[in-house]
Amino acid sequence: MFLKRVGCKYRVFVLTAFTVVSLFISPLHAGEKLNFDPGLAPFSVEANKKPLHHVINLRTLMPGENLNIQLKQHKPGEFTVSLGPQNLKLSGAGHIAWVAPNKSGYYPIIVVRNKDKAVVELKVFVLVPASHIVNGKLNGYQIGSYPSPLKGLASYRPPKGFIEIQAELENLRVSPHFTLGQFLCKQQSAYPKYLLLDSRLLDKLELLLRKVNSKGIATNSFVVMSGYRTPYYNKAIGNVTNSRHIYGGAADIFIDVRPVDNFMDDINQEGMKNLKDAEYLYNIADKLVSHSKHPELVGGVGLYDKTSAHGPFVHVDVRGTPARWGHQ
Repeated sequence: MFLKRVGCKYRVFVLTAFTVVSLFISPLHAGEKLNFDPGLAPFSVEANKKPLHHVINLRTLMPGENLNIQLKQHKPGEFTVSLGPQNLKLSGAGHIAWVAPNKSGYYPIIVVRNKDKAVVELKVFVLVPASHIVNGKLNGYQIGSYPSPLKGLASYRPPKGFIEIQAELENLRVSPHFTLGQFLCKQQSAYPKYLLLDSRLLDKLELLLRKVNSKGIATNSFVVMSGYRTPYYNKAIGNVTNSRHIYGGAADIFIDVRPVDNFMDDINQEGMKNLKDAEYLYNIADKLVSHSKHPELVGGVGLYDKTSAHGPFVHVDVRGTPARWGHQ
């Protein structure tokens, strides 16, 4: 990996072998088969006591917040951990304590298993504090005002900070099959833009993508019709005030591969493209997680029919409690 230092931040110019292979989400054509790589982590590592499930993972920190990396079953000399050109010192027990700098930005941490060069990437973003918002704007980007927490729930509290995105970061992979740009709010604006993105949502979408491919539906990503929405944009389109989208924990998705036409594919293979295809995806998402197996991924699943503006799609989120709607 080659990294150029810009201030305290590092920008990626050449990516790891996995990300080069999976960089572009290209459409499939009739008769083609997709050799789907789930991108699962090749060894066990945790960040702040949460497992890193994939070869590419997202974490966000406030300035000055601690990041504790723990390698499981570590042996001296077995791993190298780096932040750009700087190697981070591993303890004998395979632990690193890193403090997020005061300067917001992108700080990629790479863990390499030396014997076979297997890699786990941690895409760390130090957030721009929400306290920097002035008159509803963050560096000129319209955020709006966050509502009071729904029913006083902690999961509906206003965010503490935002990911800052310049144009060169839109195509940055933050999980094996999803990029930052897929989740940006649809509102028109210049750079920098700002984003909330819950790493649990990425884990849930990756899990759903694996399940979809296991059922013979070949696709290497979902179309994210709507990811993060600022409260300003959410209000402008008339959505509910406490939508999970404004907290970065929801995505409206569909599969659009054969052909790419901005409409849900005929994934149930009935010979036509309609709501039943979205119902098929809904049913997979509905059965995806349980409190016992994936309690951190529990959330909402909703079904939506086509309108004059879009085709049918499925909503998924990680609100922490089960919710279902739109399906009989």
